[in-house]
Amino acid sequence: MQKQTGVAEAATSAPNASPHTSESKTSEYRPRRIALSYVMDAVNVPQEYADELHGLAANTGRSIVEVSGVEVGRVEVGGHVQPWFIDALRPGRSAREVVAGADAVVILGGADMHPRFYELERERWRDVDLAGVSASADEFEIALVHETLAARKPLLGICRGLQIINVALGGTLIPDIGRLTIHKSEPDGDGWADHSVSLAAGSAIESIYGTRQITVRSAHHQAVDVLAEGLVPVATAPDGLIEAAEHPEHPAMLAVQWHPEDLYGDKTHLDALMSWFLRQIP
Repeated sequence: MQKQTGVAEAATSAPNASPHTSESKTSEYRPRRIALSYVMDAVNVPQEYADELHGLAANTGRSIVEVSGVEVGRVEVGGHVQPWFIDALRPGRSAREVVAGADAVVILGGADMHPRFYELERERWRDVDLAGVSASADEFEIALVHETLAARKPLLGICRGLQIINVALGGTLIPDIGRLTIHKSEPDGDGWADHSVSLAAGSAIESIYGTRQITVRSAHHQAVDVLAEGLVPVATAPDGLIEAAEHPEHPAMLAVQWHPEDLYGDKTHLDALMSWFLRQIP
């Protein structure tokens, strides 16, 4: 993935649009802009890790474009969906401005959150992996959660995205679930692990996958501890950790702890999730 700094923009003019097209007709062809936020190149992380985040983001953008032949609201958008990558460390504009310019928001994976945002006791700060931690990026993405929900726009969280959403709404995190877990490969592995997840009956996540049990790609050492008020757990791992959450008052919000966008995961899982997400755009 090509390195990006700041905000990536693209033209929004519609192909084959006549200069005499009415304003209402022209609006049908405006690309649906999907803002995807993550820290692109933190100075205190290995380049290999930064490149991995770029790859995950690129795969998410690829899926958004490929599945965009669905009907979004009453408009057939075809390929007119625009992934808009935002560097949470250097966004170039406020969270409110990003949400105003986007039709939906995705908060992607990345480093640990700064422990001060969920009032972790100082003696437990040592459990946080400080590589890549950025309080300013955390503040931006927390604001992004509030602005997106206030605007009643679709919001999706992936891995760190679930943790950001939970903390933004008043929840807490487990700073370190331990080294030998089903959620991450052993220390001499590549960090990725596969494990099963149980989905709650009647949940949006169950409707997306059409089953109560799936196998997911996972690579995390933090997890939801106290779930924020208003959020409902809709997926759990065999060890009891929360793997996904929804918000009944915001049915277009969903957050998952696993990485459906990993290149070695099941591509159909990511595409099904993104297809559902695009359908939430009014």
